[in-house]
Amino acid sequence: MNLNSPYLLLVFASIIWGATAPIMKLTLQQIPVFSLAFIRMAVAAIILGVLISKKLRVQKQHYITFFWAAITGVTLNLAFFFIGLKLTEAILAAFLVASVPIFTMVAAHFYLKEHFTLRLILASTIAFAGIAIIIGKFDGPQSATQILGNILLLLATLSWVAHEIIAKKLLKVYDGGTVAFYSMAIGATTFAPLFIWEYLANPAWINKVNFQGIAGLLYGIFFASLLAYWAWQNGLKLLPAGQAAFFFYLAPISGSILSIILLNEKITPSLVIGGILIAIAVYLAERKRRTHPLHKG
Repeated sequence: MNLNSPYLLLVFASIIWGATAPIMKLTLQQIPVFSLAFIRMAVAAIILGVLISKKLRVQKQHYITFFWAAITGVTLNLAFFFIGLKLTEAILAAFLVASVPIFTMVAAHFYLKEHFTLRLILASTIAFAGIAIIIGKFDGPQSATQILGNILLLLATLSWVAHEIIAKKLLKVYDGGTVAFYSMAIGATTFAPLFIWEYLANPAWINKVNFQGIAGLLYGIFFASLLAYWAWQNGLKLLPAGQAAFFFYLAPISGSILSIILLNEKITPSLVIGGILIAIAVYLAERKRRTHPLHKG
């Protein structure tokens, strides 16, 4: 991998994260939600911290920004994502990730205190219609539990968008690895009390983890956390947030393929229609994105 190419870095991270949903759904069958989040982030942070130990110094005025980057990008994102995966299908997570670009553009308008254009309003309306179709899955019956899971997966997507906006400010000052480290380290710290609570409530879960659970945990640590977070932050540092977000369109490919192979899930008409509407929405907003300050850095 060319470490100087933001495109390769973002492609790598997007494909890895797309595959993460079905793999983590299988892993959550053996490892509790907050235990998986804590172990995954804590181990990845320790390894990354050792590798970039000379880049960990940060300025005091940025402490709060690092904290919110971690809360949005790790604590809220993983909590919503893992609980959502427990309640609904993993393939939905892969398709909802495709809405990141349009949400990023909308968030950028609020963040930069700009007025909405007619083009962006139209694009946003179409995108939200697509998201509603994906979440509602109107081509088949859904339980209240599944609908709740769908909503939580959407909240995971929204929390990641917030993280992108916050992290972009930090990446103007710090290396991508530094932002990734503190996001994971602070995130792991927030999960620590819940990890202890889960262990005290059911310490036997550790003895029931087999090869499937261990393989999923290792994937989460080394690929979905350590490598993907590092690659994404470094790619985001070299490209505007609005442009980087478009690489999330690769996630449904790897996510759908693995969801079908590993979980026997299916691509339904609702997913296809919703995905097409989101793609149309982003296409409509494309011209505006190229002249947007977020696209320029």
